[in-house]
Amino acid sequence: MTRKVLIVNLNLDPTELGGCRNLGVGLAAASAGTVEAVTLHHAQLFTASDPLQGFAAVVLGPQGTPFSAYDAEFLPWLKGFALAANRPVLGVCGGMQALALAWGGRIGSAFGEPVGENYADNRKIRGPLPVRLRHDRLPAWLPAAARAPLNGWEAVGGCVFESHVEQVVQLPDAFVAVADSEPTPVEAFAHRELPILASQFHPELGWDQGCEAGRLWLQAWCATLVS
Repeated sequence: MTRKVLIVNLNLDPTELGGCRNLGVGLAAASAGTVEAVTLHHAQLFTASDPLQGFAAVVLGPQGTPFSAYDAEFLPWLKGFALAANRPVLGVCGGMQALALAWGGRIGSAFGEPVGENYADNRKIRGPLPVRLRHDRLPAWLPAAARAPLNGWEAVGGCVFESHVEQVVQLPDAFVAVADSEPTPVEAFAHRELPILASQFHPELGWDQGCEAGRLWLQAWCATLVS
């Protein structure tokens, strides 16, 4: 059975679709073709009467603009959207940062440098990086079928692909950090009660560069999907 997943393009520019497309390809591969991704720009969802009709889950995709450039109503809308979804939610890179901000957390430069109107002159953490998964912190709501792929995290080396300038520096109380690395204390988090997972790393990238742990992360999330 194929399940449709909505990938929300969080970029301000609706034509900036590369990250969302990569996620769609990664989800299809990780799920052995049982997940079909459809991408919509977040502005299209503001006034939709039932934006999630027919979708089994939601993915908040990566984005490349500092959140200070977004309208004031963006984060409140995002939190309401995620809460009302009543479906599994996955945040990736900027999608994770947006969730943290929407719940009252803070993000900052990975190197402690000021971030201006864009990321053009900021250093970036990029490429394969070993990440430690905190199995004991995985939330109780995560089903056994989702935990099973993650049991192989260490066996594949725990390496994932990174590409970020900013990262979470203060995690909201509603979330628990479930992965970390030397440069990034919050590599992934989970909501304590709701089916929300998010990663700073890009689980859809770098599989041919030894980043097999990213595939396991996507497999785990796909195992949470409703029919």
